[in-house]
Amino acid sequence: MKKEDKNKRFLGFPPKPSTNFWSYPKEMDKYWHQISGSEQKVLDYILRHTWGFNKTADEISLTQLQKGIRNFDGGTGLTRQTIIIALKGLIKKRFISKKPGNRANCYQLVQNLDYPSQKNRRFVDQKIRHTIEKYTIKKESTKYTSHKKRPYYDGQEMRKDKNGKQWVIPKDGGSWLEFAGSKDDIEWK
Repeated sequence: MKKEDKNKRFLGFPPKPSTNFWSYPKEMDKYWHQISGSEQKVLDYILRHTWGFNKTADEISLTQLQKGIRNFDGGTGLTRQTIIIALKGLIKKRFISKKPGNRANCYQLVQNLDYPSQKNRRFVDQKIRHTIEKYTIKKESTKYTSHKKRPYYDGQEMRKDKNGKQWVIPKDGGSWLEFAGSKDDIEWK
Protein backbone atom coordinates (compact mmCIF):
# COMPACT_ATOMS: atom_id res chain seq x y z
CA MET A 1 0.00 0.00 0.00
CA LYS A 2 1.28 3.42 -0.90
CA LYS A 3 2.10 5.85 1.91
CA GLU A 4 -0.60 8.31 0.82
CA ASP A 5 -3.19 5.47 0.86
CA LYS A 6 -2.41 4.74 4.52
CA ASN A 7 -3.10 8.35 5.46
CA LYS A 8 -6.38 8.64 3.53
CA ARG A 9 -9.23 9.86 5.65
CA PHE A 10 -12.29 7.61 6.01
CA LEU A 11 -15.10 9.08 3.92
CA GLY A 12 -17.95 7.34 5.74
CA PHE A 13 -20.30 4.41 5.30
CA PRO A 14 -22.84 4.15 2.47
CA PRO A 15 -26.24 5.72 3.27
CA LYS A 16 -27.98 2.33 3.40
CA PRO A 17 -26.56 -0.98 4.62
CA SER A 18 -28.50 -2.91 1.94
CA THR A 19 -25.44 -2.80 -0.34
CA ASN A 20 -21.69 -2.85 0.11
CA PHE A 21 -21.41 -5.30 3.01
CA TRP A 22 -20.44 -8.88 3.77
CA SER A 23 -22.09 -11.30 6.12
CA TYR A 24 -20.66 -11.39 9.66
CA PRO A 25 -21.36 -14.33 11.98
CA LYS A 26 -23.72 -13.28 14.78
CA GLU A 27 -22.11 -15.90 17.02
CA MET A 28 -19.28 -13.40 17.58
CA ASP A 29 -21.62 -11.13 19.55
CA LYS A 30 -21.19 -13.45 22.54
CA TYR A 31 -17.38 -13.61 22.39
CA TRP A 32 -15.95 -10.18 21.53
CA HIS A 33 -15.06 -9.64 25.17
CA GLN A 34 -12.72 -12.66 25.05
CA ILE A 35 -10.37 -11.37 22.39
CA SER A 36 -7.90 -8.48 22.23
CA GLY A 37 -8.02 -5.66 19.69
CA SER A 38 -5.25 -7.15 17.54
CA GLU A 39 -6.90 -10.58 17.68
CA GLN A 40 -10.15 -8.93 16.57
CA LYS A 41 -8.46 -7.27 13.59
CA VAL A 42 -6.80 -10.52 12.52
CA LEU A 43 -9.99 -12.55 13.03
CA ASP A 44 -12.03 -9.98 11.07
CA TYR A 45 -9.53 -10.20 8.22
CA ILE A 46 -9.71 -14.01 8.22
CA LEU A 47 -13.51 -13.89 8.45
CA ARG A 48 -13.67 -11.51 5.48
CA HIS A 49 -11.59 -13.89 3.37
CA THR A 50 -13.43 -17.03 4.49
CA TRP A 51 -16.97 -16.37 5.74
CA GLY A 52 -17.22 -13.33 3.47
CA PHE A 53 -16.70 -15.59 0.44
CA ASN A 54 -18.87 -18.41 1.77
CA LYS A 55 -15.83 -20.51 2.79
CA THR A 56 -14.59 -21.83 6.12
CA ALA A 57 -10.86 -21.85 5.29
CA ASP A 58 -8.35 -19.91 3.19
CA GLU A 59 -4.60 -19.73 2.65
CA ILE A 60 -3.46 -16.35 3.98
CA SER A 61 0.16 -15.25 4.25
CA LEU A 62 1.55 -13.04 7.01
CA THR A 63 2.28 -10.39 4.37
CA GLN A 64 -1.33 -10.51 3.24
CA LEU A 65 -2.55 -10.19 6.85
CA GLN A 66 -0.22 -7.24 7.32
CA LYS A 67 -0.50 -5.37 4.01
CA GLY A 68 -3.53 -6.86 2.27
CA ILE A 69 -4.20 -7.67 -1.36
CA ARG A 70 -3.55 -5.00 -3.97
CA ASN A 71 -6.75 -3.34 -5.24
CA PHE A 72 -8.84 -5.28 -2.72
CA ASP A 73 -7.95 -4.41 0.89
CA GLY A 74 -5.22 -2.90 3.03
CA GLY A 75 -4.64 -5.77 5.46
CA THR A 76 -4.74 -5.28 9.21
CA GLY A 77 -1.95 -2.70 9.36
CA LEU A 78 -0.44 -4.60 12.31
CA THR A 79 3.24 -5.58 12.59
CA ARG A 80 4.21 -9.16 11.74
CA GLN A 81 5.07 -9.85 15.38
CA THR A 82 1.67 -8.59 16.56
CA ILE A 83 -0.08 -10.68 13.89
CA ILE A 84 1.81 -13.82 14.98
CA ILE A 85 0.86 -13.21 18.64
CA ALA A 86 -2.78 -12.58 17.63
CA LEU A 87 -2.89 -15.76 15.53
CA LYS A 88 -1.52 -17.81 18.44
CA GLY A 89 -4.15 -16.30 20.75
CA LEU A 90 -6.98 -17.04 18.30
CA ILE A 91 -5.78 -20.63 17.89
CA LYS A 92 -5.46 -21.11 21.66
CA LYS A 93 -8.97 -19.68 22.18
CA ARG A 94 -10.31 -22.00 19.43
CA PHE A 95 -11.60 -19.35 17.04
CA ILE A 96 -9.37 -20.62 14.22
CA SER A 97 -7.07 -23.53 13.44
CA LYS A 98 -3.93 -23.49 11.29
CA LYS A 99 -2.38 -26.02 8.96
CA PRO A 100 0.27 -25.74 6.24
CA GLY A 101 -1.03 -24.85 2.80
CA ASN A 102 0.55 -24.84 -0.67
CA ARG A 103 1.77 -21.22 -0.62
CA ALA A 104 0.85 -20.01 2.86
CA ASN A 105 -0.71 -21.26 6.06
CA CYS A 106 -4.33 -22.28 5.77
CA TYR A 107 -6.52 -20.74 8.47
CA GLN A 108 -9.81 -22.47 9.14
CA LEU A 109 -12.71 -21.29 11.25
CA VAL A 110 -13.33 -23.71 14.12
CA GLN A 111 -16.85 -25.01 13.64
CA ASN A 112 -19.44 -26.01 16.21
CA LEU A 113 -20.82 -29.23 14.74
CA ASP A 114 -23.67 -29.22 17.27
CA TYR A 115 -24.85 -25.78 16.08
CA PRO A 116 -28.52 -25.92 15.04
CA SER A 117 -29.11 -25.83 11.30
CA GLN A 118 -30.76 -22.79 9.71
CA LYS A 119 -33.86 -24.89 9.08
CA ASN A 120 -34.17 -25.70 12.79
CA ARG A 121 -33.35 -22.10 13.77
CA ARG A 122 -36.21 -20.81 11.60
CA PHE A 123 -38.56 -23.26 13.29
CA VAL A 124 -37.46 -22.04 16.71
CA ASP A 125 -37.81 -18.40 15.60
CA GLN A 126 -41.33 -19.08 14.32
CA LYS A 127 -42.21 -20.85 17.56
CA ILE A 128 -41.01 -17.87 19.59
CA ARG A 129 -42.74 -15.40 17.28
CA HIS A 130 -46.02 -17.32 17.65
CA THR A 131 -45.71 -17.10 21.44
CA ILE A 132 -44.83 -13.42 21.32
CA GLU A 133 -47.72 -12.56 19.02
CA LYS A 134 -50.18 -14.17 21.46
CA TYR A 135 -48.62 -12.45 24.46
CA THR A 136 -48.00 -8.93 23.25
CA ILE A 137 -46.71 -5.94 25.13
CA LYS A 138 -50.16 -4.38 24.65
CA LYS A 139 -51.51 -6.83 27.25
CA GLU A 140 -48.53 -6.19 29.49
CA SER A 141 -48.34 -2.39 29.24
CA THR A 142 -50.71 -1.81 32.15
CA LYS A 143 -48.47 -3.84 34.47
CA TYR A 144 -45.43 -1.64 33.86
CA THR A 145 -46.87 1.81 33.37
CA SER A 146 -49.88 3.82 34.38
CA HIS A 147 -50.66 4.67 30.75
CA LYS A 148 -51.65 2.44 27.83
CA LYS A 149 -48.91 3.48 25.44
CA ARG A 150 -46.80 0.95 23.55
CA PRO A 151 -43.03 0.67 23.93
CA TYR A 152 -40.75 1.51 21.01
CA TYR A 153 -37.01 1.33 20.51
CA ASP A 154 -35.42 3.45 17.77
CA GLY A 155 -38.86 3.97 16.19
CA GLN A 156 -39.62 0.23 16.11
CA GLU A 157 -42.38 -1.43 18.14
CA MET A 158 -41.43 -3.77 20.99
CA ARG A 159 -43.14 -6.83 22.44
CA LYS A 160 -42.54 -9.03 25.45
CA ASP A 161 -42.75 -12.84 25.44
CA LYS A 162 -44.08 -15.03 28.25
CA ASN A 163 -40.54 -15.48 29.62
CA GLY A 164 -40.14 -11.73 30.10
CA LYS A 165 -37.74 -11.17 27.18
CA GLN A 166 -38.36 -8.01 25.22
CA TRP A 167 -38.17 -8.07 21.41
CA VAL A 168 -37.82 -5.30 18.84
CA ILE A 169 -39.90 -5.77 15.69
CA PRO A 170 -37.96 -4.44 12.67
CA LYS A 171 -39.90 -2.13 10.37
CA ASP A 172 -38.70 -4.12 7.34
CA GLY A 173 -40.43 -7.27 8.62
CA GLY A 174 -37.19 -9.16 9.30
CA SER A 175 -36.52 -11.45 12.25
CA TRP A 176 -37.35 -10.05 15.66
CA LEU A 177 -34.35 -8.88 17.66
CA GLU A 178 -33.93 -9.44 21.37
CA PHE A 179 -33.77 -6.11 23.21
CA ALA A 180 -30.57 -5.75 25.20
CA GLY A 181 -30.80 -2.09 26.13
CA SER A 182 -31.93 -0.45 29.35
CA LYS A 183 -35.40 0.78 30.30
CA ASP A 184 -34.19 4.33 29.64
CA ASP A 185 -33.78 3.43 25.93
CA ILE A 186 -37.51 2.64 25.57
CA GLU A 187 -39.90 5.29 24.25
CA TRP A 188 -43.62 5.09 25.04
CA LYS A 189 -46.00 6.18 22.28
